[in-house]
Formats: sequence, C-alpha cells, structure tokens
Amino acid sequence: MSSKESIPTAKSDDNKFWKLDMLAELSKKVLEEKEGASGTEKSSSTRPPKWLMMVMMKEKNAHDPKLIIKKKLHASDLSKTQSRLSMPINQLLSSDFLTDEETTILHEPAPEPGKSTRTEGGKKGVSVVLVDPLSKRHEVELRRWKMGENWNYVVVGGWNNVIDRNEFKVDDVTVIWSFRYGGGKLCLALSPLVRESKHSGQSSSRRS
Repeated sequence: MSSKESIPTAKSDDNKFWKLDMLAELSKKVLEEKEGASGTEKSSSTRPPKWLMMVMMKEKNAHDPKLIIKKKLHASDLSKTQSRLSMPINQLLSSDFLTDEETTILHEPAPEPGKSTRTEGGKKGVSVVLVDPLSKRHEVELRRWKMGENWNYVVVGGWNNVIDRNEFKVDDVTVIWSFRYGGGKLCLALSPLVRESKHSGQSSSRRS
C-alpha cells in the first residue's frame, strides 16, 4: 500500500452549496453592519432566503440584496391590457434600492395637465432584469406612475411575457427582492408563489 494517501476531491454539488453558504454568510454580515451603523435591530425577515441566494449565484458578481415588498397580485396586475405590475411606494419595505441616477430618471416631471390619461409620471424608465418564480430571466422596465392618489413603481415593457410564462392567479402572494450584478445592473427577483386554499383557508408555497 502506498504511503501517499489520495486526497478526495469535492463534488460539484458540494462545491455549489459551499459557495451558497458563503454568499449567505457574506450577505448576513453586510446586513448586520448596516443595521449596526443605523442603530436598527436585526430582523430575520430581511435576511436573504436560500431561493434568492440560488438566483444570485447564477449572476456574475451578484450583491446587495434588498427586500422590496410583499406583493399580493390583483386582477389589474394580471391584465394583459394594462400590462404592468404595480408596487405602491407607500408599501415598500426598502426605499433605497435605487441609485441616485435611477431615482433621477424615475422622478422626471409628470406630463402637462390635460395631456395625461389614467396615469401620471415620467415616460422614461430604468432597464431591469426580472427573475420570475420559475427562475426565468426577463428584460423589463421600471417606471414611476401616479395611479389615483398613490405613487407606484411599475414593471412594464415585458411584464406580459412574465404573465405568459407563469400560472399566476389573483390573490397569489410573492415577495419581491432586488439585487445588483455585474457592473451594478438592477435585478428584481420574485419569490416562489404562496397561494391560499379557498376551501381550507391554508396557504402553501409553490412554483408555478
């Protein structure tokens, strides 16, 4: 028997989950540092979940995950005619997920009175990658509209493609996170859906 023992190599799956754990730990440390600097208490609900870590691992240099909103899908969100997903700004859990440049673009002056229709807001948007509950990537656009008395961030310019690829239903609940990748490109990620049973009143997590 040789005196030299062979060193087992790590399996690809083991290596993948090791990277996942490292990314989760890094995100946790960054979050704790931010909370410590701001004097806020830690909240486990704002720590990136594993499904998000898996999404981020597929992107180059993914970083800065932020919890944006817990969103219940309404009929208007699933209307192919309206073709947009709304996120009421007064319901956002994080308001600092945009850069100064993106904020400037989205806060351009509204159209002149009499020229707007059912919505008001800048005509320009920010190019965004959206990852749906099936982990499929979509090129969409983020804009800022006033609907009724409330301002909303809305996902347009590709939202109908997201509807086509997923079996969304009214009252489905998804959690929307943001993160950056590459040179700072903004990405929105939708969590696996939670759907309430009409008969039992219980909710279950599912992928469309």
